[in-house]
Amino acid sequence: MTMTTATHHEYGTVPTREELVERAAALVPLLRKHAAETEERRSLSEASLAAITEAGLARLCVPVEYGGYGHGIGTLTAVAAELGRGCASSAWVVGVSGQIAVSPKSPAINAALYGAGPDAWLCGSLNPTAGQVEPVDGGVRLTGRWGYASGCAHSRWAMVLATGTATDGGRTVHGLTVPMSDLTIDEDWWVAGMGGSGSHTIVASDVFVPAERVMTPTGERTAQQTILSGIGGSVMMAGPLLGAAHGALDLVHETLAAKKKVVYSRYPSAPEAVVTQLWLAEATQHLDTARLHTRRATDAIDAAVASGTAMSLVERARARMDVTTAVENCRQAMARLLDIHGASGFAQANPLQRAWRDLETASRHGFLNTQLAREAYGRALIGIDEPIATNI
Repeated sequence: MTMTTATHHEYGTVPTREELVERAAALVPLLRKHAAETEERRSLSEASLAAITEAGLARLCVPVEYGGYGHGIGTLTAVAAELGRGCASSAWVVGVSGQIAVSPKSPAINAALYGAGPDAWLCGSLNPTAGQVEPVDGGVRLTGRWGYASGCAHSRWAMVLATGTATDGGRTVHGLTVPMSDLTIDEDWWVAGMGGSGSHTIVASDVFVPAERVMTPTGERTAQQTILSGIGGSVMMAGPLLGAAHGALDLVHETLAAKKKVVYSRYPSAPEAVVTQLWLAEATQHLDTARLHTRRATDAIDAAVASGTAMSLVERARARMDVTTAVENCRQAMARLLDIHGASGFAQANPLQRAWRDLETASRHGFLNTQLAREAYGRALIGIDEPIATNI
């Protein structure tokens, strides 16, 4: 949901979206300062994690009845877009944890997640073939390996999918909530970009999970489950990528303000060069386009969730198309910003190259497959009811 007026609960005032975005914006200098450390340690720096938590961003999407702020995908994406200006990896971790928090869960699971307080960082994996469950008295035994568990190093809980055997011999899919203390981490996250997201592999070896922390789908998903557990995951990812591109724009403006020269030209400075003006206009327009498409998608999701109504297949496919359009425009904006800055932008000491690597890496996530989004939207527009993309 979108909150434009403050509400209250036992943990104090629930801030509005605008207030939360302002908090995130205030953290940008600190996150940028620690971005290299975050990348090097392959997990959020202690300073960054502490500041983000203190700002209340861990509880952004936690239900109000459990001490959270109860915001939806729109606020989460907007906050991640601000944080990403300083560090895309940090923004990604906030986004992933928030996405898990906002997804519908049973009261028993919410009570377990937030029993020790609302500032519970969460990680997880949506790959059901990565784990297996065997029924036992009072619950199941879980074994598996789930990759890409962003933020697992500092998470309190993990939510994973695993398969089991139904009574008729078929396969079932279960959602399990597991404390990180019951899991181990295989530190295998060695990547060119988004290194600080700490998306390592989490491992369960014959872990007991009580029945109250096991979700086994029965019948069709509710409208809210379909939206938030499906297209909501793709939409959230637009936030950190918008942030990375916006952060690059910030850096280029700083360079231009310092009257950077255009080598091998007679221009006194880069701002006076027509090509700089054209490229800057193009990059800024790409970012404006990305923001507009992202806002349309998040507004549609928040409105549907708030009203309890379902989004049609066309609407869900359009939201995914909006996200991939935003991602493509972020890439195009980044290309022009690098053109403006020149080869020095690729120096390891220059934060511009980190923003570029983060964007190029994260935008290849399977949820952001641009061609699959086009096909899904086209099929929906034609009237083919079976979506080609499984997270729509």
